[in-house]
Amino acid sequence: MTIKLTQPFTRIPFLLAIGISIASATLAIAGQGSNESKNTKPTQIMESKPKSEISKAIHEYALARYAGDVQGVRSRLHPALASRTIADTYWGQPSDEWVRPLTFEGTSFLKTSANRVLLDNPNSGRVEITVHDIAQITAAATLISEDRIEMLHLILFNDQWLIADIVTNFLSNPGDKATAKTTRHDESITKILTDYCVGFYEIDGQKVQNTCHPILSKRAVEHNEEGNFDFLRQITYEEIEILGETFNKSFGFEPDARCVVEIYEVRGDIAIAKMTGTVWFDYFQLLKVDNEWTIINIMFESLPRDQWADV
Repeated sequence: MTIKLTQPFTRIPFLLAIGISIASATLAIAGQGSNESKNTKPTQIMESKPKSEISKAIHEYALARYAGDVQGVRSRLHPALASRTIADTYWGQPSDEWVRPLTFEGTSFLKTSANRVLLDNPNSGRVEITVHDIAQITAAATLISEDRIEMLHLILFNDQWLIADIVTNFLSNPGDKATAKTTRHDESITKILTDYCVGFYEIDGQKVQNTCHPILSKRAVEHNEEGNFDFLRQITYEEIEILGETFNKSFGFEPDARCVVEIYEVRGDIAIAKMTGTVWFDYFQLLKVDNEWTIINIMFESLPRDQWADV
């Protein structure tokens, strides 16, 4: 097993709820001087723990999949998993490329012949983990196993690190060499993520939406204080256009406000990246469909008040 960890973890005490919906964005704008909202809670983790906890969660997920342990796999996945891959056949017939969802319920097939990797000794399977970045309650990582490359978004959900988003590149045969990393697509990916960010600043919802796939999953973790539980707030493909038309009306950010793109990894037709804007950041998973890159999954957090820019 190879575990590679990159980027230091910085403990941030509170999550500022902003941009989660049009209403919550408006509330955050009105209360710029505060880094709390009623849907916030302290992050109850120690500085030294997240790297090892995230790697442990990914490792347990990989080994459980090798062993055909459905419950073990599900224990490390959020039930609202957004998992996607590219397909070019449909019901056994050749087709144009399309985005195929891989569901939480689909893990039931681990104990059937549909499982491409079922090792007698799960610990002998390839498990190469790279943790790209860790925020206060979200993280971005890559897992290379025997038959696939998976780019992951993890969330700290009810005090446990869970995998919430996955994009997958299946290898032709189990045990094949992993698809090599490339920088060939960096320029086009950077443009897409920049257009996404600048679209918010320009109050151009169509520009934002054009960077995303119609089955977009954009989510953030919120906390319900009354019920004392975490939940995922989602912004749909339709709502991302509305948010693009609404977000910057009160802030008034200029089109050239902060928009920093970091591409962590590109392998074949999948990519994982981060964009840091003025008051928030997004982790992105992208797919290349019919030779065009598109944003498929987003996990985001608001930045703490002292990290806001241009406000």
